[in-house]
Amino acid sequence: MEFEGRSRIHAHLDIAPLIDIVFLLLVFFMLTSTFLTPEAIELELPESSSASVAVATPIIVSLDQRGQLALNGKHIELDKLRTAIEPLLKEGADSAITLKSDAHTEVQQLLKVMDEIRAAGGSNVALATIQK
Repeated sequence: MEFEGRSRIHAHLDIAPLIDIVFLLLVFFMLTSTFLTPEAIELELPESSSASVAVATPIIVSLDQRGQLALNGKHIELDKLRTAIEPLLKEGADSAITLKSDAHTEVQQLLKVMDEIRAAGGSNVALATIQK
């Protein structure tokens, strides 16, 4: 009597569809996530009980507690601030400037920055704060 032998079942795992699904998930999460642009300088804005919401301005000057300056997110030196702001102010006649200063910044440093802004022709300067 001859028995027919069982043929061995070869289990084959195809990972190509798995890789496709992983890449589709990666693309999905990349397209649906929001990317935050970090500020050039990390600031802790001062608190104010009389703060009000203002319209975003095209010119933003940031000053941290160590005296580092940034104009629209790019680092800049204090002596070059005036020449960098002048062309921006000429683009818009009533350009408002938002000054974001750290809560622990020295007042003298803040006044130097404000003097440079006014020397460049900026008369509409708003200090950014957070509401208490």
